[in-house]
Amino acid sequence: MALLMDDDEDDQHKHFNYDKIVEQQNLSKKKKKKLLKKRGEQEVDVSDSRFQALFTSHLFNLDPSHPSFRKTKSTQSIVAEKQRRRAQQATEAGAQQGSEQEAPTAKKAAMDPSVSLLVKSIKSKTQQFHSRRKFKLKREF
Repeated sequence: MALLMDDDEDDQHKHFNYDKIVEQQNLSKKKKKKLLKKRGEQEVDVSDSRFQALFTSHLFNLDPSHPSFRKTKSTQSIVAEKQRRRAQQATEAGAQQGSEQEAPTAKKAAMDPSVSLLVKSIKSKTQQFHSRRKFKLKREF
C-alpha cells in the first residue's frame, strides 16, 4: 500500500518508454552499432590491478601502426599511463644510481656519427616510400 501512495520517489524507479523500445527495434544495423559505440565509450580504470600486465609486459604493448588499431579515449589513457609509469621508473632508477654518471655516457655512445647517418638515411627512405605511396593512391582515384 505504501508503494501506491508514495509518489515522491519517482526518481528511483525508471519507467520504460514503449516508443523508444519500438524505435530501437526498427533501427538498421549501422545505426544500432553507432548508438552502442556512443554508449559504450567508457574509459579504462588504469589503476585496476587486472590491467597490470598492460604496463609491465612487452607482450601487451599497443601498436598504433597496426591497421586494426583505433585511437579512442581508452587507448590514449593506457598509453599515457604507460608513459607516466616509465618516467616514474626512470626517475626512481636515477635516484638509486645516486652520483653515478652512466646516463650521459650512454647518450654519447648513441651520438656516434655513423649511427646518426644511418638513422637519417632510414628516415629519408621511409619518407620517400610514403610519399610515393600517397602519390600512387591519388592517381588511382
